[in-house]
Formats: sequence, C-alpha cells, structure tokens
Amino acid sequence: MKTMLSVALMACALLTLAAPARAEHNGQAPARDSVDLNLDLKIGGKGFRLGGTVFGLEGVYGAWLNGAVRPDGFSVDGRLQHPERAYNFKFNADVGGWLRRSLRQFVPFGYPGPGDGA
Repeated sequence: MKTMLSVALMACALLTLAAPARAEHNGQAPARDSVDLNLDLKIGGKGFRLGGTVFGLEGVYGAWLNGAVRPDGFSVDGRLQHPERAYNFKFNADVGGWLRRSLRQFVPFGYPGPGDGA
C-alpha cells in the first residue's frame, strides 16, 4: 500500500510540474517592445572595420564599412541593410602609379616611378 501511495504521489508531482511546461509552447511569443543597438569597431595594421546593427520594432537595420591599404592603393567596401533589401558596394583605388607621376612634377630632385629604371 505504501509503495502504491508513493508512486501515486510522485506521478501527481510530475504531472503538476510538467503541465505548465506543456502548455507554454501553445502561447504566442511576447511582442518585441525594445530596440537593441550593436556597434563594432576593429582597427588593424592594414585596415579597419566599422559596423552597426539596430534590431528595431520594424526589423533589422545595419551597416558596415571595411577599409584596407594595399601596396598600390586602397580599397573600401561595405553594406547597407534595411528590412526589405540590402545594398553592397566596393571601391578599389589604385593610386600608386598616379601618386608617383604627381610627385615627379613637384619634387625637384625627381621621384623614381615605373619605367625610370629605378
């Protein structure tokens, strides 16, 4: 009799704890009533990254910008994002040759450039 009573009590306790957990999955998720902001800044030896994201009431908005220095110039790329669409862009500037030609005009003792044999 004691065994049967203890098993019945354990079954009741288990059902008491499990019933609310079983009912929770049927409810709707709570409405989002806050806005979250995430910012990111990284600076390295040859480049940088600046970005941010806003998790708002209407959706996700974000942007990031990367920059890097190369031997012959620099490059910048990024992304703009809003809930309906995202836009990517990239800009590569090869300014090494242009800078050498420009400096040759202004430096009196000459600046070695491509084709100068230097």
